[in-house]
Order: sequence, then C-alpha cells, then structure tokens
Amino acid sequence: MEDKLDYLDIASQIYTRLEIEYGWATPKEQDKIDATIFLASQLKRHTNIQVQAWNDALDLISNEGSEFPPKIPKLLKTMRIVARVTVEKETQNLKYLAMVNEQ
Repeated sequence: MEDKLDYLDIASQIYTRLEIEYGWATPKEQDKIDATIFLASQLKRHTNIQVQAWNDALDLISNEGSEFPPKIPKLLKTMRIVARVTVEKETQNLKYLAMVNEQ
C-alpha cells in the first residue's frame, strides 16, 4: 500500500519554487491559497511516483527557458512523463541486474 502524501504541502512547495524561480506563480487576481488547494486536488489524482517527480519536472520545464511559470496541466503532464521514464530506467536496471546474477 502506498504511503499517503501531504498534497497540500507539496503544492505549497511547488508554488514556493515557482515564486522563487519566476518571481510570481499565480495571476494577481487569483488567490494563492485557492490555487494551492486546487493544485493539491489535482495531485491527489496521480500516483505517488508521479507526484514525487514534481521537482525533476520543474527542472525540465525550467530548462526550456520560459520567462513565465508553467500552467498546471503542463506541470502535471511533465510529472507523468518524468515518472514513466524513471520507472522504465529502474525496470531496465533490474533486468540488467537479474541477467548479471544469472551468469
């Protein structure tokens, strides 16, 4: 069984990083608390490994060089991609180790 993540805390960490990196993370008229609660609700829909990929996902997005913070759908999509690639790499490593141990 997967451990429960603190989605609200993770959403807060994401917005803190976006504010540090971009100077702002939400439009001025949008309340940060509401935005954080909404992001937390979106994170709940994802697996733990996808949610835990948020920092690597933001690294990839940051490397694109945009002067604007990513919208939530782009962040979530990138988190899913990072998690999938991570799982694929781990699977390849396990297959390699199993092959080496058989020899």
